[in-house]
Amino acid sequence: MHTWSKMRQKLEQDYLAESLKGRLTYFVTAYHAMHDGDEGRVAVRLDGQEILKSNFFERFGEMWQQYEKLKHDPEIADPWYQAAVGAIQNGTFYQRDFYRAFYAFDSQSIAESLSSENALVRMLALLDRRTGKRTLEKLRDRMASEPQWLQMIYFIRLEAEGMLLPTERKPMKKGILFDLDGTLWDSSAECTDAWNTVIREQTDRSEQFTVDDMHNFMGRTMEAIAALMFPSLPEAERLHILDLCTAHEHDYLRSHPARLYDGERAVIAELAKEYALGVVSNCQDGYIEIYLDQCGFSELYCDHECAGRTGLSKGQNIRLVMERQGITDCIYVGDTQGDADAAKEAGIPFIHAAYGFGRPDFCAAAIRDITELPAAAANIFESVKEN
Repeated sequence: MHTWSKMRQKLEQDYLAESLKGRLTYFVTAYHAMHDGDEGRVAVRLDGQEILKSNFFERFGEMWQQYEKLKHDPEIADPWYQAAVGAIQNGTFYQRDFYRAFYAFDSQSIAESLSSENALVRMLALLDRRTGKRTLEKLRDRMASEPQWLQMIYFIRLEAEGMLLPTERKPMKKGILFDLDGTLWDSSAECTDAWNTVIREQTDRSEQFTVDDMHNFMGRTMEAIAALMFPSLPEAERLHILDLCTAHEHDYLRSHPARLYDGERAVIAELAKEYALGVVSNCQDGYIEIYLDQCGFSELYCDHECAGRTGLSKGQNIRLVMERQGITDCIYVGDTQGDADAAKEAGIPFIHAAYGFGRPDFCAAAIRDITELPAAAANIFESVKEN
């Protein structure tokens, strides 16, 4: 049995591709305050930023959901095992999953690891120095059926090796991706009511938040919001409360629809004639889907992604949607500094929705009303073309 330090040394020094050494690292920790040492988290970092992360609670929440779907299927001999495999496939895992993946990877050939049933083992193989450019090239078609987080790992490896990304082999395609809160709808009043109800009725906390507080929260990651709400609590506890809040928020929004911006339907319909449209947010999984269910024009969007599903930063999720949709020229529209930073991270222009909640310090253009967006986007795409 290897200690974590030995495993990390082998992964980052012995196995890791030369193109990623010093850039990609692994992180494993346990929640020491919990009764079970298995209750911890795992992360993969690139250039100091977490590009993939999950924890014990996310993994077993996902596993139970899958088990409930599988347990009554007579064709599945071991639904509990298949639920565990499916949970990892969907990007949720904890440190014991990671250790098991390492031992499997460490004891078999690279070819066996690339075809492993375990998505974590396949990830380690994609990052391995023994997986050369020729093999990476052969994997292109197969990667289209891999989970989104594993596709991101593959793209990172391609970039590190100086290989063409899938979008670089396709015709030019323009796209506009949107933040959600403060850009496509205003759910701040509804979310405030839902969160305050949960805190008041399901916890022993006394905090009650205002709509202005909610404006400050929106656009941030769940971890950042939880720290602002309950700075004195341990991270695991405050994230647990926030999970309760967001779960009730989703139910509340289904019966209390948020407000869309005036003229939004016509604007989105106009843009969809020329551009691929998508939504990228730092929200929890399921939140964008509520907007799509309620807006009445969900068919005009070709894709959506969120941090709650991938564990990636907003900038990385923007790139992920661009890769999936083959978008080569893209604009991100949002209202906060975090949105501006995400666009910068993704390497694309940013349009500030100045009717929203924030005041970023840089943008390619600013619009005071969503109806100004088509003209602003056309100007930016034209200037990019000229340059």
